[in-house]
Amino acid sequence: MGKQNQAQIAYDSILRDIKENQLTQGQPIIEEEYAKKLDMSRTPVREAIRLLSVEGFVTVYPRKGAYVSVLTAEDVKECYEMMEAVEGMIAYLAAHQPSTEHVNQLTELIGRMNEQKNLSNFHQWKEYDIEFHRTLHRMCPNKLLIYHVEKLFHKTYQIQTRFVAGVNLEKATEEHQFILDAIIAKDSEKARHYTQQNWNRARNELVNYGYNDKL
Repeated sequence: MGKQNQAQIAYDSILRDIKENQLTQGQPIIEEEYAKKLDMSRTPVREAIRLLSVEGFVTVYPRKGAYVSVLTAEDVKECYEMMEAVEGMIAYLAAHQPSTEHVNQLTELIGRMNEQKNLSNFHQWKEYDIEFHRTLHRMCPNKLLIYHVEKLFHKTYQIQTRFVAGVNLEKATEEHQFILDAIIAKDSEKARHYTQQNWNRARNELVNYGYNDKL
């Protein structure tokens, strides 16, 4: 296995732990531990940490090491505002010519989200929510938008898994249905509106839940 592939494996492993809060904000990232866990040298782990620091997930302090970046309330606000704007445009473009395959995928995912909503199973619901948004991204012809939104998407997942109690699954699932209905109708403006509404509501939920005090 080449060093580049090993660096990608290390990157994916560390990022997954950050997103799922196995590594919490401010926690040190120990190169030796990941090298041993992934059965590789420290070099690709160090490269993965460098890439994650460029993307803002990790902060590297000279002579101290690497730590999971601490997100301030302002960081969270800016992240959600960006998602509201960028993914709104993605939905707008995706609604122009939706394929039957993509519409069927979104329909199936909403069905599964409804099932998990009724079971109050946030973590499984979130997996289907992620796939819904990823399907939306695959429908968008503007690849530059997708490149930038993916990094933001990882951050929002990291944030939401820390505030499960603040998520209104009923409202969130309903909004996803509205997005799908707009896409089926090829109504780009409504698709953008409901996508932006979804992110705006999620941001307000965090505010109401008191993330300013809990970050």
